[in-house]
Amino acid sequence: MTLSPRKLIGFVILVLLVACSTTVSTPIAPQSSQPVPEVNESLEQPLTITAFPTVTRFPTSTPNLTQTSIAQAFISMRTAEEKLMSQYPRICDSAYALPKYSPNELWMEELCYSDADQDTILTISNKDTQVIWKLAYKDYIQAANAFPDGGLAVIHWTSDGRYAYFASYHSGDGGECFVGFLDSGSGLFRLDLQTGSTTTLLPLSDNYAWYGFSFSPTDRRLVYGARSRDLKVLDITTGQVNNLSSAKDFSQSGDYVWSSDGFNFLYSTVLYNEISEPISYSLRLVNAQTGGEQILLESPDRCFAARSWSDNNILTIESYDKDYNQTLVEYDLNLNKIISGATATP
Repeated sequence: MTLSPRKLIGFVILVLLVACSTTVSTPIAPQSSQPVPEVNESLEQPLTITAFPTVTRFPTSTPNLTQTSIAQAFISMRTAEEKLMSQYPRICDSAYALPKYSPNELWMEELCYSDADQDTILTISNKDTQVIWKLAYKDYIQAANAFPDGGLAVIHWTSDGRYAYFASYHSGDGGECFVGFLDSGSGLFRLDLQTGSTTTLLPLSDNYAWYGFSFSPTDRRLVYGARSRDLKVLDITTGQVNNLSSAKDFSQSGDYVWSSDGFNFLYSTVLYNEISEPISYSLRLVNAQTGGEQILLESPDRCFAARSWSDNNILTIESYDKDYNQTLVEYDLNLNKIISGATATP
């Protein structure tokens, strides 16, 4: 029988396919990570399984240059940090976090646990004179609250280099978008960097009570309030205290941002209902000399947190909805209105 060319080609392909197939009695373990086909034991004939080809492993590709650059930058930063730390006297073997420094980097602060003192300590050391001041946490907390999870932190260095203001605090988390670590503490104290003596500005209270506070950039004024309410402004130079004339009631405040001249500041508030649900947020502007204030922005469901105050009176504000989605807002104090970003009730 003579086959046509088309049929002849088809016959050859069929023969090749039959010749290439292999029937085995047991599944062949695959040589790759693909799963082994499940055997159906009810079949009269064994399954026909083609073995997976062996995968040749090639050398790993050249490392990502971006990752390498990041690693090198991290090592460089770590080396620079260690070099800077080596200039200061230290008694902390293992600090809780990286040290912090005064604006002129003359002083370094470290928080660590001291076996010798059996307590958490804050050390403040000078790289020029090699003096080191040690502050024990237990000395700046109520005896009834002897072992809470907390510590001490410098919150303000005076520009003349004479004082460091520090606070004791209890660890915690949560809160509104404007809640900041350096905005609150259990008590507020002043360390004389020349003598090592300390002075109490805001005394400790029982039952884990706390203050909200912030210093003006000129070192002259301090805004503070128990539980960040009933805010007052202290003139550190004269000792005069002004109560804020609150435009509306609020339950909590925070995120105090000052003008560069120290005459005005911003702060954020929230008002809760009887079951502690937020029902109103606001951003307020205060005259620090008189205590008078006005509400710049207000919303029933958007939280405001001022982040910067430029010299041309443009405020940069972060605004968050109930799902914590962020919108960046710019507010012009000269025009008294939002110039970009989300819409809010002025």
